[in-house]
Amino acid sequence: MEIVNFFEKMAGRWFSQRTTHALSTQQSKAGKSDLEIAFLAADADEVQQLYQTADLPDQVGSAKPVCGLKIQQSSTLEGDSKPTVLTTLLVPLTSTEGSGMLLRQTPQTPAYITTYTLADEVLTITGKTSEARSEERLWFINENLRMRTSMSELANGLRIASFCSEIRLGVKPPKAD
Repeated sequence: MEIVNFFEKMAGRWFSQRTTHALSTQQSKAGKSDLEIAFLAADADEVQQLYQTADLPDQVGSAKPVCGLKIQQSSTLEGDSKPTVLTTLLVPLTSTEGSGMLLRQTPQTPAYITTYTLADEVLTITGKTSEARSEERLWFINENLRMRTSMSELANGLRIASFCSEIRLGVKPPKAD
C-alpha cells in the first residue's frame, strides 16, 4: 500500500475513544474526539501553500507533495468541560519504498517535518521538536475501525502513552445477499 492509498482510506468522519497514560506519574485519563478528515489532492491550494511556505531543509531536495489530509478534531479529556478544537494539515512528500517525510502544521505551530514509514499496512509517524519527541502508529482493523497508539516524551522528561480506537461514522450496512 502507498501513502496516498492509506491517506485516502483515512478520509471521513470518525469517533475516537482515547486513554492517555503519564508513565512517570501513573495517571490515566480517558478522552473522546470527533474527527472530520478530508483527503486533499497534491495540487490542492492548502497542500501547495504549506509546501511553498514551509522552511524545508536541504535534505528534502526535490521531494514534492503527493497528497494531503486536513484533520479537524474536537476533543475532550476526562475532567474537562470545554472541548479542544484543533485543525492539522499533513502533507507527505514523495518517498522511496514506503518511507519519507511528512509536513505537519496546526494553526498553533509553524510547519515542521516528521518522518513516516508505511510497512505491513501500518503507518508510523516519528517527530522531534525542541519541546517533544513522538512516535504514532495507525492501522486499520477493517474499513471502519482503526487503531492508533502514540508515545511522546516531553523536554521535561514526562513520558505519555496513548491508545485510541476509532470508528468511522455514517457507514451504510453491508448489502444482504
